[in-house]
Amino acid sequence: MTGTWWLWIPITLFASGAQVARNASQRQLQGEIGTLGATFVRFVFAIPFSFAWLAVLFFINPPSDFIFSFHYFAWLLVGSISQIMGTALMLKAMDGEHFTLATAYVKTEVLQVTVFGIVFLAESIETTTILAVIIATISVLTLSLQQSGSSSILSNLRSRAAMYGLASGAAFAISTVGFKGATISLGSDFLLTAAFSVVVSQVLQTVLMTLYFLKYKRGLLTRIFSTWRRSSVVGISGACASVGWFTAMAIEPIAHVRTLALIEVLISYVISVRLFKEQLQRAQIIAVILLTISVGVVTLGSKLS
Repeated sequence: MTGTWWLWIPITLFASGAQVARNASQRQLQGEIGTLGATFVRFVFAIPFSFAWLAVLFFINPPSDFIFSFHYFAWLLVGSISQIMGTALMLKAMDGEHFTLATAYVKTEVLQVTVFGIVFLAESIETTTILAVIIATISVLTLSLQQSGSSSILSNLRSRAAMYGLASGAAFAISTVGFKGATISLGSDFLLTAAFSVVVSQVLQTVLMTLYFLKYKRGLLTRIFSTWRRSSVVGISGACASVGWFTAMAIEPIAHVRTLALIEVLISYVISVRLFKEQLQRAQIIAVILLTISVGVVTLGSKLS
């Protein structure tokens, strides 16, 4: 894939944009169907769109080298459960807090996933990527400064949004490693293996959450499906995001993909100002510039590696 090293970049940017749209739509649904309900719609309403994409790929190029193993399903189970937890924690972080700042806390995932990728998937990380991660760390910590109250990073890290956001980042980091481990163990066709793994994981997540609702929150399912029109927006944007992430990570090391994905913070800044009428401090604007630099560093690093 030497001549197409750059493919992961537009795929990641596409996934980032789709994820911002999904997060904003989930946030608007959260007040009506709660955190678990808004988490559930991400999976159940995405299945038709993810399956349609998989069907197109199967029609164009039927798989010939799929390898189903214990490792594949173990990785997928770890990724699926961790993603459910990460989504619920993310929505809790965004509940009542600034959309952009909550996103920044969640995006500390890039620090954790870099380590997990090295330890569990034996991924090699370049000096340029390490530099980008350091810059990203400074950026997300700066973005954690709230508009009112103390300007101390340490004091703000004790806030409700920080605790939920950091926990969400850890869960997403584990799920990212799990999903990549599953995808690369399934076969060599990155488009097909990514699409197939997305569908299987979303079905698994839907089944797990449905069983929980049937036992503990039966009435919530009726409320969830009564919002099917708005939830379908979450579904299609979620499907696009998931397919994009799985595909990009099948091509490129996780640290590259997730660092470039920090551009989502830039997109969420626009969302917060335009949609939620929020404002950021000067220091937070500087952090946006630092994030832009980190994105450039990791992109150049991928070309040189």
